[in-house]
Amino acid sequence: MIASLALAAALVRADVLISAGHEGRPASCARFPRRRCNLGAAGERAWTPLVADEATRVLRAHGVRVVREPADFHGRFAVDAAVFIHFDGSTRPCSSGASIGYHDAAYRGAADAWRALYGAYAPFRFMPDDFTVGLRDYYAYRQIRARDASLVLEFGELTCPAQHAWLASHLRFEGDLLAFYLSRLIGKGDVPLPAKIDKHAPSSHARGRFARRARTR
Repeated sequence: MIASLALAAALVRADVLISAGHEGRPASCARFPRRRCNLGAAGERAWTPLVADEATRVLRAHGVRVVREPADFHGRFAVDAAVFIHFDGSTRPCSSGASIGYHDAAYRGAADAWRALYGAYAPFRFMPDDFTVGLRDYYAYRQIRARDASLVLEFGELTCPAQHAWLASHLRFEGDLLAFYLSRLIGKGDVPLPAKIDKHAPSSHARGRFARRARTR
C-alpha cells in the first residue's frame, strides 16, 4: 500500500506527453547508457522537434496540458495520451511508409483512428502496426501510464525521395493534424481540423471514421 502511494505521488500528471524521437542525441546518450544511441534516419533529428513543437504549441493554445520531452527523459508520467514522433528509414528506399506502434492492445482503436485520419492525407502506404520490435517494445512505454493511448507514430520514410519531398513540405501541417487528433482523442481542447491541403484533403467519410473510432476507444 505504501509503495503504491509513493508511486502515485511520483507520477507527473498531464493531459498529453509528446516526445520527439532522437532529439537531444548524441549528447543525451551518456546519461542513458543502457539504451542504444540510435540517431535515426538522416534528417530525423531535425524534423521530429518541428512536428512535436507545433503540436505542443497548438494544444497548449487550446488549454491542453502538454509535457514536451526529447528522445531521452527521466521520470514517469500519468497522461491521457502519449505520442513518440518518428520518421522511418530503410536500407531499401521506398520499401516502408507510415506506421504505428503500441505495447498494449487496448490502444488499437486509437491507432486505427490515427491511420484513418493521417492516411486520408499522406500519399503513401501504412505498414502493419507493430511491424518491428522497436515499435512493439519502444523503450519509453514503460515510463508512461496512459488512459487512451501510448503510441509511436512514424510519419513516413525519409529514405524514399517521393515521401521525403511530401513530408518536408508538410511538417507544420503534420504537427497541426497531430494536435487535432490528440484533442479529439482525449476529449479536451477542441482543436480545429487544419485547413485542407492539396488533393489529399480528407473526405467527410474519413473524418467520420476518425470520430467514431475516437468515441469508441
